[in-house]
Amino acid sequence: MIIQPKVKGYLLALIATISVSTVYIFSKAALQEVSLPQFGVYWFAGALLWNTLFTMRSTEHRRFHHITLKSFKILFILGGIELIATASFYGAIEITPNPAIPSFLRNMEYVFVTLFGVFLLKEKFSRAEVLGIVLTFTGALVISFQKGAPLSSYFTGTSGLMVITTLFYGARTIIAKKNIRVITPTMLAINRAIYLLLFSLLILKIMGHSFVIPNSALINIAIGSFFGPFITSISQYSALKYIEASRAAIIQSTTALFVLVGAYFIFGRFPADYQLAGGALTIMGAMLLVLGKRLKWKRH
Repeated sequence: MIIQPKVKGYLLALIATISVSTVYIFSKAALQEVSLPQFGVYWFAGALLWNTLFTMRSTEHRRFHHITLKSFKILFILGGIELIATASFYGAIEITPNPAIPSFLRNMEYVFVTLFGVFLLKEKFSRAEVLGIVLTFTGALVISFQKGAPLSSYFTGTSGLMVITTLFYGARTIIAKKNIRVITPTMLAINRAIYLLLFSLLILKIMGHSFVIPNSALINIAIGSFFGPFITSISQYSALKYIEASRAAIIQSTTALFVLVGAYFIFGRFPADYQLAGGALTIMGAMLLVLGKRLKWKRH
């Protein structure tokens, strides 16, 4: 059976969406038992293992012998971006009571991708994009609401970390898309795993934490690192070969819905009504941002 390129792209984007939703669930389960540096060492060691085994079984490993100096520079920049974004991301998951909350806030990435396009690529805002930005940030503020808390609470904790995460992931998305033809998906995934593993080892050493972790945490990390840094990275980057980034993003913006269901069944936790409302706003905002200039507003 021959699958059309666009259909293949959509399937890969769906696989990436479902796989990335497991990251929130299994990483939260593991982080309840281990420290962030311990988690990072095993999580990204697993990611490096899965991606290396995949690469050695495919024809892509031959591409590693022809990496140009420009590609090395791009990989270096992406590695630095990943350190900041990913550390903030898992830090947000560690401190949140419900992993569905950062998954809703992750939709802010589409705002930053749009803003980068405007300021760096000299693109223009469409009306849909402006509305999308307003809805997404409004949803993020609603999710972050804490009765009686000061205004500064909106920019600290889970919300603050997710702003940092989405800002840097937005930059990564643009750089990766621009260079996807010269740097393969597996190269991007392995580069990410190497940087984050070395960084986790360094922090583990500085903080003096043990390498020994509970078996239950190790199992959660093994499962999560397979579906997260491996399956998600490969399928996400591969989808960009067959469909536009905006089309893949429409599917990926629904990640929070899968996390919502998983968090309820695994942890028995469900967001408050106002957090669900805020989450719905971020999803609607993300979809408007993704559709962007495709939408034509009717004039009466």
